[in-house]
Amino acid sequence: MTKIIYTILFTLSIVIINPWGSSRGEIWTQPKCFALAIIVIFNLYLLRKNWETLQVPKSWFTAKFLWEIFLFIGLISTILSPFPLRSLFGQDQMGDGLLYWLLIATFTLSNTLILRQYPQLLLAQLYGFLIGGIILAFSIFPQLIDWRIDYTATTGQLLRNNILVSTIFQNHQPIGFYSHRGHAAFVLAAIGIMAVASRQLRWVSLKTTVAIIIPITIALLFANTRMALFAVIVGILYLCGRKYYQQLIPIVLVFLLVIGFTSTTRQISGLSFIKQITSDRIYLWELANRGMSKRPLFGWGFNGFGIAYPDLLSKKNTPNVVRLGNVSYDIVAKNGKLRTLPLPTYKAHNLILDTILSVGILGMLSYMALWGYYIFILVRSSNQKMLVVAIAYLVFTFTWFECAQFTHIAWWSMSVKFISVTKAR
Repeated sequence: MTKIIYTILFTLSIVIINPWGSSRGEIWTQPKCFALAIIVIFNLYLLRKNWETLQVPKSWFTAKFLWEIFLFIGLISTILSPFPLRSLFGQDQMGDGLLYWLLIATFTLSNTLILRQYPQLLLAQLYGFLIGGIILAFSIFPQLIDWRIDYTATTGQLLRNNILVSTIFQNHQPIGFYSHRGHAAFVLAAIGIMAVASRQLRWVSLKTTVAIIIPITIALLFANTRMALFAVIVGILYLCGRKYYQQLIPIVLVFLLVIGFTSTTRQISGLSFIKQITSDRIYLWELANRGMSKRPLFGWGFNGFGIAYPDLLSKKNTPNVVRLGNVSYDIVAKNGKLRTLPLPTYKAHNLILDTILSVGILGMLSYMALWGYYIFILVRSSNQKMLVVAIAYLVFTFTWFECAQFTHIAWWSMSVKFISVTKAR
């Protein structure tokens, strides 16, 4: 029964939404965080139940210490933030505030102990992710036919000609069970290479792997997200490159062809080549550099780019921001009148820049130490193939960002260390 519960919960962490939500966060982010919170509670319950027989390795205490440093710096950043509540809870859609990172830390640390104490639960968790990936893939196909399908209570209803009532734009589709096609694409990419790694570890059979890979690959190709495709290429080369490089050539060429085609269909007039292929993320990175110089040590608080954005637009005067919303903010103009201005994004679309903006250089150093230690431990384990999920995550977030809708997938792969399971044929 415990295995079934874990499989269901991990599946829900991929596909659950609240169709009746009134915002992107309520529809797509909060339900997935809720599923993750239930997993954490279940983890803690099982650990508490068998605490006396639990053997905790020294590496776990080191990881715990590194998490505590990162969260402590995050707490300082939140207290010093111009908008501490936004830093605490995170932006509505992104969701990755201080409380979310506390949840991720608890999830990763508790799951490490759970899989050490109950190694038979690893496959239950893995199957949950794989099932969720298949369901996500099939949810995308109807959206390719009719972009107005978003699986919410208002599906098919338009706010404008190219915007759904749920605020999803036509060019954001297909989204599956996420708030943007990019989010869905990463999950498909992560689950796809997770399936390949699981096959190499003999955790799943060849037939099962093929059955998973086919729909996920098709859905991923149509998700129209270049960095997710590139993450798959890097992941596959990491897993199979040396031994099967000749067989991989046509696969890599197909993915590169799709990436090239996607780039040529997103022409923005007046931009240079490098800005074209990065969808003008260069501009966001330039703004981020400006924001880092203003608060170098502890940053602006979690979701720092959005918090800093009003200041970043003003090179001379610091604007009097009286409200910071999800898509707009209010300032008091020089004439004393209230002005509402658009807030286009809460992210700089680069993991390093976003982290420094959020928790400063000190927070970035502690976050790098966390990643480095987990990678070091995983590389030394018999399950080092699962490191490919983390690699794909790092590749993807070079031009994207962390989000509470999918970040837990990468950290789950970090909790799979010294685990031995029954091999599949």
